[in-house]
Amino acid sequence: MALATLALTVSCSSGGDTTTATPEAPTTFADVDAAIQARVDDTHLPGAALLVARDGRELRRRGYGSYDPTTVVPIASASKWLTAATLMTLVDEGRLSLDDPVSAYLPEFDGASGKATIRQLLSHTSGIGQDDCIWEKGISLDACVDEVASSGVERQPGTSFSYGNTSFSVAGRVIEVVTGISFEDAFEARIADPVGMSSTRFDGSSYKTAANPVPAASGESSLDDYGRFVLMLSNRGEIDGRRVLSEQSVLEMEKDQVAGIDTRGDSAVRTTGIPTYGLGVWRDVVTADDASVISSGNGAYGFYPWVDRARNAYGLLLVYDTRGSDRAVPTSQALVHQVWAALDTETGAPGGPPTTVYGR
Repeated sequence: MALATLALTVSCSSGGDTTTATPEAPTTFADVDAAIQARVDDTHLPGAALLVARDGRELRRRGYGSYDPTTVVPIASASKWLTAATLMTLVDEGRLSLDDPVSAYLPEFDGASGKATIRQLLSHTSGIGQDDCIWEKGISLDACVDEVASSGVERQPGTSFSYGNTSFSVAGRVIEVVTGISFEDAFEARIADPVGMSSTRFDGSSYKTAANPVPAASGESSLDDYGRFVLMLSNRGEIDGRRVLSEQSVLEMEKDQVAGIDTRGDSAVRTTGIPTYGLGVWRDVVTADDASVISSGNGAYGFYPWVDRARNAYGLLLVYDTRGSDRAVPTSQALVHQVWAALDTETGAPGGPPTTVYGR
């Protein structure tokens, strides 16, 4: 991965040694365009799209192949960032706390599972195991979560990190109970509508079920839509003069929620090379004192949105690459790292303390 003029320490695996990047030549946006087009051509993708903005100025907003900024694709685990944000609107309103136990809202969870907190649901530390009912389109989210509750926990809450999808279905059901409306309606009312995401759904054409959406993974969106979301987050919760989330909630999602837990054995950590996680979001770049610099919501098909606090930037690489997450995610990650390098080449490197960049 090219990092051009970045003065960064790069960790190329979740627990491995660090090396200093010394590329032969600075990376430019022309190089990025060529690399994305090569991916489209070499892997026979229908297209791709890229959004990059810094200091309020769009530097790239374009499609490649047959895609344009309005093309809608499945976003897989980039859904998690949307779900976490939806829940954080309830935290802002004082209707729940991240440290409330699940049993306070879903009494069917008892024993160890009932002691898992809302925070742990969103950070893959709840100990709740995976359940295939989240993919069953013939049942309701309510019924599925009842089934999850009956299974108890696989690990004691707060003791381990196990990346998955089921705990987000539990979080989605908490949202339904607190708001009194469906998860999809809550997402639309609290995030999609105020942000201006007219094409983003969890029960759309790529995953057709209104009864049992998958808050962790069934979302679909476009470059323009999800770009509005990361713009709002980059602005610390505001967009077009409207506050959607408090600054505190935005930054809480970016904080390290797995400190003290060894995450290196997790399969998703091995795929991403990122050992640190927030609430529904990976922490790609951090400072020595563990402050988040770049957060991303990458998904299994290579959809890769990010917010960059060091450069006052944000962006999104949109692809729909079905070769498997172990190939699609690292390929997108390498391209996004090239984008960061191009930003430094063409608009200047960020100041601030040295940082560690995670990835493969």
